[in-house]
Amino acid sequence: MKQSILFMILSLLNLFLTGWVLTALYDAYSQFAVIIKEDPALPWEVTISTWPFFFLIIYAVILVFFYRHKKKQNENLSWLFPMQFSEKDERERAISGEAFRKAYIATWVSAPIAAAALVFYPLFEDQFRYFPIIIILLIPMVQIVTYFFHIRKI
Repeated sequence: MKQSILFMILSLLNLFLTGWVLTALYDAYSQFAVIIKEDPALPWEVTISTWPFFFLIIYAVILVFFYRHKKKQNENLSWLFPMQFSEKDERERAISGEAFRKAYIATWVSAPIAAAALVFYPLFEDQFRYFPIIIILLIPMVQIVTYFFHIRKI
C-alpha cells in the first residue's frame, strides 16, 4: 500500500513538473511572438525561467538512480509508468484489470469535459493563460488517481 501511494505521488509529481516546464516554454514563446508581431527590428530579448528545467532534470536523475537500484535487486522493471503493475497472481491481475477499466472509463468521462472547458478559454485568455496546459494535464491526472484509488486492494 505504501509503495502504491509513493508511485502515485511520483506520477503526479511528474505531471506537475511537466506542466511547470510547459508553462515556462509557453511564456518564452509568447514573448517571441510579441517580438515578431510588433517590430522585428527591436532588440530580441526573451527570458525563460530555468528553475522548472532544473527540477525536472533533478527528478529524472533521481528516477534513473531508483531504476538502477531496482535493476540491481532484479525486481520488476515495469515500475516507471504507470508506476504500478504488481500482477503476480490471478487475483492481482483481476484487480489490476478492474483498475485499468475504471481508469479507461474515467478518461472517457474526463476528456469530453476537458474539451468542453477548453471552449471557454477565449473568454479569460488574458487572466489565465496556462488554462489549456492545465486542462490537458488533468486528463492523465484523473487516470492516475482513478487507477491508484482502485488498485489499493492489492
